[in-house]
Amino acid sequence: MFANEIGFTIRNHAPLNVKKWKEVKPEDRTSLIKRITTKYDIDMSLPWVKRYVNKSFGTVFANFRYKLKKHFEQFSTKEEALENKHKDVKTEEEWAFLCTYFSSEDFQIVSEKNYINRSHLKYHHKAGSKSFMSHQEQIAAQSGEMLGAIERFEMEYKSIKKGWDLGAKELWDQMVKMRTETTLPDGTQTMNDDEICAKVLGVKSGYIKGCGFGPRPPPSSTSRSSLDEMSEKNKELEDKLEETQDTIKAQQEKIDAQNVLIQELQEQGKKFEQFMATFMNQQASS
Repeated sequence: MFANEIGFTIRNHAPLNVKKWKEVKPEDRTSLIKRITTKYDIDMSLPWVKRYVNKSFGTVFANFRYKLKKHFEQFSTKEEALENKHKDVKTEEEWAFLCTYFSSEDFQIVSEKNYINRSHLKYHHKAGSKSFMSHQEQIAAQSGEMLGAIERFEMEYKSIKKGWDLGAKELWDQMVKMRTETTLPDGTQTMNDDEICAKVLGVKSGYIKGCGFGPRPPPSSTSRSSLDEMSEKNKELEDKLEETQDTIKAQQEKIDAQNVLIQELQEQGKKFEQFMATFMNQQASS
């Protein structure tokens, strides 16, 4: 119901004369949020609530714009599209803005990039149109417990009828293997499931790829074991550095001693030359 209310609010009250959600003015966003908070008892001071609402607004806005773009593309010319405003667009001015933007070179470039990015998607979930969080709540209601991140990934990317998406299966195998490798004989995990998912799937814009809105990457991109390993490596490097510095110091002392010897030899050579010059002069005068 809450998700549907967000969709209704965006479709009926969000300004459409902007290129993307980020360009919606702060006062307009505040007005949209106020429409939600007057109907639902939510605390926008809580960071995860605020994050969900803002993310949901942006996603619904983008989906709505995509729907309007598909309507625009039904017509062969911009002029023809202008005469056939989508029923969900409230004003002619907003529809004119959208038609101009959809037919612009800038939009075509962005659209092409998005198409290419979607073609690079290596695996596809099996959860349908339902959000990952709703899917996870349904699984929890059926099983009586919330699944770990790795098990949730399996439920969302493995179909009962069709089996695994091949790209997802490979990643799931990696996660299971990593969990085995990071589990001590006493059952202690040096990396939890969220850390493993973040490591294998990667992190983008503050969320774990392929896991929907819910799971967040660990506060640090490195696990406790990784930090210990890094600390040990740093100590080894410091020891090697100290050893190298001692070697350099010893070599420098040898060089300094050699320089002193060379200087003494040079001074002795000069004295010998002076002696020979004096001796030759005495021989010549006698």
